[in-house]
Amino acid sequence: MIKQANSNPPEVKVMNKAKCPDCDAELDVPSDTEKGEILSCPGCGLELEVKKIQGGCVDLQELTIEGEDWGE
Repeated sequence: MIKQANSNPPEVKVMNKAKCPDCDAELDVPSDTEKGEILSCPGCGLELEVKKIQGGCVDLQELTIEGEDWGE
């Protein structure tokens, strides 16, 4: 008896679209991306934080790293 290979199609990741706020490059954002994740713009290399995901629309903001406040 010949065993038939698994006929389930490969899982397809749906991509959401977003634009870089700096250079307007279009980013493909995987559907499993969550708020707070960091993405890199393919156009300018800017690091972007996912601020909101709603109905296939993704809001990105330039990643800002706050410095330490040493009481100065």
